[in-house]
Amino acid sequence: MLLTFLLITSIQLMYCKVILRPTVELDWWQNAIVYEIFPLSFKDSDGDGSGDFKGITQKLDYLVDIGVTAIWLTPFFESPLESGGYDITNYQEVHHVFGTIDDLKDLLNSAHSKNLKVIMDFVPNHTSDKHIWFKRSVNNETHYADYYIWKDAKNQEEVIKNNSITPIVPNNWQTMYGNSSSWVWHNTRKQFYYTQFIYNLPDLNFRNKKVHEEMKNILNYWIEFGIDGIRIDALKHVYECESLEDEPILNNNNPVFDYSSLDHIYTADQVEVYDLIKEWRLLLDEFKQKDHHTRIIMTESYSNHSVLYNYYTSGAEVPTNFNLMNDSSNYTPKDFDREIENWITKMPFGATFNSVLQNHDTPRFPTFYGKELIDGLNALSLFLPGVSIVLYGGEIGMENIPDKTNRARGPMQWDDTKYAGFTDGTNEPWVAVHPDYVTRNVQSESYDPKSYLNFFKSVSKLRQTETFKRGGLATDIFNDNKVFVLNRFLQGHENYTLIINMDTNYTQRVRLSDKISNLCDSLTVVVGSVNSNFDTGKSILTAEWIDLSPGATIILTEKTETGSTQSSGTQLFITLKALLLCLFFIKICNI
Repeated sequence: MLLTFLLITSIQLMYCKVILRPTVELDWWQNAIVYEIFPLSFKDSDGDGSGDFKGITQKLDYLVDIGVTAIWLTPFFESPLESGGYDITNYQEVHHVFGTIDDLKDLLNSAHSKNLKVIMDFVPNHTSDKHIWFKRSVNNETHYADYYIWKDAKNQEEVIKNNSITPIVPNNWQTMYGNSSSWVWHNTRKQFYYTQFIYNLPDLNFRNKKVHEEMKNILNYWIEFGIDGIRIDALKHVYECESLEDEPILNNNNPVFDYSSLDHIYTADQVEVYDLIKEWRLLLDEFKQKDHHTRIIMTESYSNHSVLYNYYTSGAEVPTNFNLMNDSSNYTPKDFDREIENWITKMPFGATFNSVLQNHDTPRFPTFYGKELIDGLNALSLFLPGVSIVLYGGEIGMENIPDKTNRARGPMQWDDTKYAGFTDGTNEPWVAVHPDYVTRNVQSESYDPKSYLNFFKSVSKLRQTETFKRGGLATDIFNDNKVFVLNRFLQGHENYTLIINMDTNYTQRVRLSDKISNLCDSLTVVVGSVNSNFDTGKSILTAEWIDLSPGATIILTEKTETGSTQSSGTQLFITLKALLLCLFFIKICNI
């Protein structure tokens, strides 16, 4: 039994934990770098101060150059733009600020010609209160009367008789923003409508089959248009419990009664959402049967693991994993290691891992972790297996702007000219550019071999190797939870080791041979972070101490001979296994 186990084990370095084994051939999305673009902020082509489709098209070569394989566009639909474009008034029209439908078609065609896929935000939970559906629903028009969730006041009869009486809300449900009831009284219809987020975003009623059909028609339209996938916004909130019971109050000593005061057992993660994913999966697969091209479903839900694993089995390829995204500097190597292992070891068989460390709703890296870990966190996102979801500007280390609502949505910093090259200067950008654009921009960083941008490009390039496409993952922790070490391995190909000093205050000394066995004597630096003092090509002896400055990151690989992809240690393992194989067959023959 022991001999048999040794013979079938994948050849790899001996790390503390191996949490993912090598996999088979992949579909286009399974090793993708998905680059999130907030269209208003990426590139303005016409000088009006707002980003647009043509601006994105102009920068596609840049995206290819840094290793991006898919772009995710946040909402570009017709909208009053009161809530970042997530307040939609027409799902099948584009907002004029971004250009025309022909401009969008040109963007898709150009992207596809460069082998870039395009994913769009799909917002089924709510519309703008200025949507024609809502206006007709307010007027109680027969077809649209139940497109939204309408309920009488608890004291409905009294209110109808006397307008001066304040309507009493149906229950204690709260909005996520604004510390207010989820129920908004509409004086025209004389009923409350329900909103999960804010008053101008009324929730659609997915218990109405007509709403289902509307959404399927919208999806069908955009897939026929050429979209390669959807990212479903706010999926956990699409259904609410029909009984309208009060949600349990949590004993959290919160002085203000708000969303965090309740246990959301009736307004989030209702089981009906799984059938909804299946319904949309079937629709997308109808297109795949015709052209053999996978259209993916990404989801946005800040839900627990068990819910997100059910998203996988319901048909979502990428239930976005927010567990690595933390809004404090307290996350340690053990925290990252725990979340990575939990997801990988518990996700359904055949599922693909994904990671996101920042997005348009959360602070950018430097805000909580500091500038020292910009390269380290970018490397972590790109080094992990599966789908890496990155935010525009993260590759150059962009920071938050001083705008509470749009903190992570500042204009892309292209060069050191006025307004960072985002716009030509005819009009000011729709939101202020970060003042550090003079030194932190694509142009200046592209010329500096030791920059965030060139570090990002070096790591993203590794994702095209077979080791990164199909290889396994092992992890280890050094120096009393200060240094995080990850290894990507694949038999017959080079191993790669990522070392991140997550201590941003002190230099950490590590000696790899202390905890990792079967290493070859010397490793070669693939790339070092801006603050690492390690240059590409430098040899490092694994038995010697490595000094990592605060926040420093390096990626190492085995030094190989021409035509060889195995270290001396691995070659020794192969020889040993060959001997064991001979002994095994000798044993069989003697029985």
